[in-house]
Amino acid sequence: MRLRGLPVSPGIAIGSVFLVAQEVPQAGARRLSAAEVAAERDRFLRAVEAAQREIRDLREHLAKSLGEQGAAIFDMHELLLTDQAVVEATVRRIERDLLNAEHVFTEIMERHERTLEESRSELFQQRAADVRDVKRRVLRHLVGDRRTALTKLPEVGIVVARELTPSDTAAMDPKRVLGFATDLGGKTSHAAIMARALRIPAVVGLHCLTALAQPGDTIIVDGLSGEVVVRPRPSTLEQFRRRQQQYLRFTASLEKIRDLPCRTLDGKDVELSANIELPEELESLRHFGAYGIGLYRTEYLYLAKPGPPTEEELYQEFARVVKAMRPHSVIIRTLDIGGDKKPDWMPFPEEQNPFLGLRGVRLCFEREELFRTQLRAILRAGTHGAVKILFPMISSLTDFRRCKAFVDQAREELRREGKPFAEKVELGVMVEVPSAAIAADVLAREADFLSIGTNDLIQYTLAVDRGNEHIAEMYRSFDPAVLRLIKETIEKGHRSGVWVGMCGEMAGDPLATLLLLGLGLDEFSVSPVMLLEIKRMIRSVTFAEAEQVARWAMELATAQEVEEFLSEVVRRRFPDILM
Repeated sequence: MRLRGLPVSPGIAIGSVFLVAQEVPQAGARRLSAAEVAAERDRFLRAVEAAQREIRDLREHLAKSLGEQGAAIFDMHELLLTDQAVVEATVRRIERDLLNAEHVFTEIMERHERTLEESRSELFQQRAADVRDVKRRVLRHLVGDRRTALTKLPEVGIVVARELTPSDTAAMDPKRVLGFATDLGGKTSHAAIMARALRIPAVVGLHCLTALAQPGDTIIVDGLSGEVVVRPRPSTLEQFRRRQQQYLRFTASLEKIRDLPCRTLDGKDVELSANIELPEELESLRHFGAYGIGLYRTEYLYLAKPGPPTEEELYQEFARVVKAMRPHSVIIRTLDIGGDKKPDWMPFPEEQNPFLGLRGVRLCFEREELFRTQLRAILRAGTHGAVKILFPMISSLTDFRRCKAFVDQAREELRREGKPFAEKVELGVMVEVPSAAIAADVLAREADFLSIGTNDLIQYTLAVDRGNEHIAEMYRSFDPAVLRLIKETIEKGHRSGVWVGMCGEMAGDPLATLLLLGLGLDEFSVSPVMLLEIKRMIRSVTFAEAEQVARWAMELATAQEVEEFLSEVVRRRFPDILM
């Protein structure tokens, strides 16, 4: 039985199913007498205290294995159990409505869950799992049931669950968990982030796996392709065992180059850095030997909070990342919300085409206070290491000049206030709309660098909504029109004397590596787990060879022809790379 989900942590795991039951203790309503209220309130507060102790223990356990950044996942859990809208509201309702604690607490937590799940933000939807985790923990203390399924894992196996909470993942013993697969979850779920940090193969979003798999079934989890096979035939099992061995040999060989420069055989150096979204990913960067952060997305700081973060909160967050990456640089992308990323606390106008509307710097121009606050925090964080600022959704030089004026204003304010900040910070343009690519020479005359955001550049060039499943096959990274815009951007940037990087998904696609290298891309910024694979490819060729591959690819007429050509090149030159 084969299923296909979302691969979130690479590797191939083969083993027996450990099915995690995640039932929440039942919480029916029970009317209290007036004399019972005080005891019920105290019982609830004792359960909250016990849950807080557990969370602190888990945090400490995780800090030892993953460091402070990894353990920070539980900060939100602790906050939930000190939140007035949760604890005090539960106590008030117990006293006012004369109802038992389990029932009242469940109602309040489920209301939070629904709010998060109904959000259009994927990040908010993923945070609903944190609320469920806290709810389950407190309810288990209230009903005297303290089961934690993953602490019972009797032998090595593969965890199958509807969803894995941060507590579940933290309780995993990596020596016993070969991999995991879940019905729910996305790339930004905490379970996915933890899987990558622990380097456990994982596939999420399988929808019905828990209904199909039985405890003890043999299962294959392919975190490279997203394929999951339950009760495989002997021939399928053998095929995946060979694939697993091939992958293990390949990754072992990559370890040898972790500390070596990203340099072609004929001596051309290429910058190789990482994209991150959450500070939890910093640990992975150390393991994979990242030379800086090429794209630090800052949206989660706005999406995961009930209101806009303060300058101090942003400064502390940015400074933490900058200090961790010293002496390498961190490129911080300014707020890129709008489109499908809208915080619940921020009112947005109704737009017929939100992806063509108020998003990226366009939104920042409308919400000047938000923009200034973020720029001030970035400039202050620049005192702790090398920081660069990248502006998204720039469509003209006028946009970029407005951004620079905001930076100048933020500098002036900080200077006036006597606060330390970085005077010299490079300012870059994210090239992600066709007008920016076509006018790259004009932009490059006033920018310090250009960084190509291929996800949106492809969408806007081909007029294909990348989230629309009806036209998903029309979203082609290797369309000749897209490749010509990339080539033009690189050439125009170089003619103006600035370096050109790429922070879109295409930079981490092994199929594109030789093509982009041959086009002269100066910097590849990729997902942390792809760092060594991309470095290995770059170190295995000469720049002249890559230039030849690029020339041939640019002569082809369709996306399919380019993909077939590049697939053949990768198969021939890198037969050990699994695709």
